[in-house]
Amino acid sequence: MRTRSLFLTLSLATLLPAAIGCGGAVMPGTLRGPLPTAPAMPPRPQVSLAVAPVDDLRPAEEHQGDSVRTRLFIFFGVGVYLAREGNYVTNDEAASRSAPAELRELAIAQLSAGGVATKVLHGSGGADFELRLKIEHLYGTHFAANHETIIVISSNDSRDAIIDVHARNYAAYGNVTLFAELVDRRAGASRTVWSEHVTGYAQRPAGEKRIEEVQTAVQLATADALTTLSQRVGAALDRLAVGPSGPSMQLAAGSTMPASFAIERLSRYRDFLERVYVDTTSGRVLKHVIMPAPDRYASRPGDWLLSRVTAEQVQLSPDGYEAFARALSSRYDLRRVDDAARYHFFGLIGVAAAPAATIP
Repeated sequence: MRTRSLFLTLSLATLLPAAIGCGGAVMPGTLRGPLPTAPAMPPRPQVSLAVAPVDDLRPAEEHQGDSVRTRLFIFFGVGVYLAREGNYVTNDEAASRSAPAELRELAIAQLSAGGVATKVLHGSGGADFELRLKIEHLYGTHFAANHETIIVISSNDSRDAIIDVHARNYAAYGNVTLFAELVDRRAGASRTVWSEHVTGYAQRPAGEKRIEEVQTAVQLATADALTTLSQRVGAALDRLAVGPSGPSMQLAAGSTMPASFAIERLSRYRDFLERVYVDTTSGRVLKHVIMPAPDRYASRPGDWLLSRVTAEQVQLSPDGYEAFARALSSRYDLRRVDDAARYHFFGLIGVAAAPAATIP
């Protein structure tokens, strides 16, 4: 009996630290990871941009973190069962002690490297546009499962003990969700002209250094989100600043404006296409058609786009589409917000009422 008690004491002293731990010591984390890279298709910077202090709207569990749970069952006279399983979620220490400040600096570095504006500044003083960011989610996570069973046979020989161990480590993930707003501050105005939820995601392999992998995943997810943010903001600023440019379209009738045009949007589940024909002069809707979606991935669901098909059912070439947009741009707000090949439609210039950008 003494041998068994000694064996149980030694086994628990050896196994409990491994069962309770989270896969390594938690070192102070940082969001600083890969260096920003310039985009493959740089925009044409025409305006200055300021980045406001970042608001942190993460839920409490992303600040406090969550650890893998350990359960211990002792079967008197027989053995011990240990179960350690669950989801580890980074806290402020493991992700970053100063996430909002770091994210702002990283955003400025990424936007500067992307060349989205003539200058990217702190604050809003003297800048044409201001970018406001809110952190909705920013955390790393991994799942781990360890089951250990110790069975001691009633014997004076400790070698009669049976130990059964099962362990699984799952890949580490980084998740970032930002809400971005672009505010036009030209001529003393303060008008939100673009907003979007921007996400970042990364995965790291399963391994023994799980905490380090999770911290790396958070860095990679942050870089992913900021790369997307730079593309979105660059496209929005480019179109807001210069709009469609080049020689006007010359129509067969001698007019520089088509009599009518079409806009279209994909349905929420990409199962049909809405096409609306608009009278150019009055802005009135002439006809509304619902049809099968010819290309389910031509754009994001709910975004109104200038159609490549004219009211006369002529399929425009890329050059013809660009010229068609230039012809309409003196009266209608058209911007390449996030697509180099398609113009988003925002209604009559200077008129707030326009087709909704997203399906309610």
